[in-house]
Amino acid sequence: MRTRFKELAEAEPPSTATSDDAASLAMAERVMAIAHLPAAAHVAVIGRHTLPFVLALMRCGCGGVRSLRPGAASPDCEAADLAWIVDIGDERELDDALRAARSRAGARGRVILEGAACRWRNALAAIREHALAARLDIVSFDHGTRRLVLAPAASLAMAA
Repeated sequence: MRTRFKELAEAEPPSTATSDDAASLAMAERVMAIAHLPAAAHVAVIGRHTLPFVLALMRCGCGGVRSLRPGAASPDCEAADLAWIVDIGDERELDDALRAARSRAGARGRVILEGAACRWRNALAAIREHALAARLDIVSFDHGTRRLVLAPAASLAMAA
């Protein structure tokens, strides 16, 4: 019996969790650097599949990490230094995620949107209108990663 178990274990392919964990950790570190936040920052991760990002942020030493699902109730509404939108399904979820991110980030927080998370046709072209409706504006865009950094539109108007 023990020999059979060993044979089955050896026949099983190696786990990809380690490489996925490493990729999530690297992505989390890049996002924290882009947002110019200390490792102890409070972050709200918004999307359908947030667990790898939450764990990676915790490994980075974030002081507080919340996971939010677009359209789902979130009773605590705790403020965050960064709202990171990682995985959304459609424009309705984008609107929900941007509104949740705006309310969490407050007047000085940042919102980072993974453009690759927007999988529908012409998604990147529509993001600006959705962001403005949530009182956010795009402050930078990384073409290589399709990552957008947004900030409250009111603070941009005051800075100008």
